[in-house]
Amino acid sequence: MDAESFRDELKDEGLDTEKINPVEEMEEEAAEPLAGVDADVPDTDWEVIAQDRYDQLVRLQADFENFRRRMDRERDEIKAYVVGSLLSDLLPVYDNLERALKFMPSDGDAKSWRVGLEMTLNGFNEALSRLGVEAIVTEGQMFDPRYHEAVQRVASDLPEGMIVEELLKGFRWKERVLRASMVKVSEGPEPQ
Repeated sequence: MDAESFRDELKDEGLDTEKINPVEEMEEEAAEPLAGVDADVPDTDWEVIAQDRYDQLVRLQADFENFRRRMDRERDEIKAYVVGSLLSDLLPVYDNLERALKFMPSDGDAKSWRVGLEMTLNGFNEALSRLGVEAIVTEGQMFDPRYHEAVQRVASDLPEGMIVEELLKGFRWKERVLRASMVKVSEGPEPQ
């Protein structure tokens, strides 16, 4: 049934279709205050609510940024610990290569072996350098307990506290001492 035929039926029943307009009736009902709603209730202050939500958002962003920084720092600390531990485990291998080279003869058939061992040790040194590992300098240095471990005090012509001999090379990585240098330290000249 279409709208025209519906109006025709209403006219047949004696109703005036000109006075019936459902849209106008709905608009009139919407304009009237709702029954049961208190007209004295103040309107919500949306600016205060918006400012409160904005403050919450800013705090949340700051908390997340702090969390991200803390996670980055912890990740770097764990990485440094693992790399430092791995490098410390490799240092005895380096020491053994140096000892083998020190006591290997350099003549006859052993010469080619010595060249191969020197190349291996140089490759090891280059790999350590790329990783940022540095040997701790001891020659001509004063004893520093942060970098050196004194295993013996000896009388010498050098001033007291000066390193006389390095027994085992020390290494550091990113300002962290992987292994302190084992050294002999001078007691100073003997009294005459």
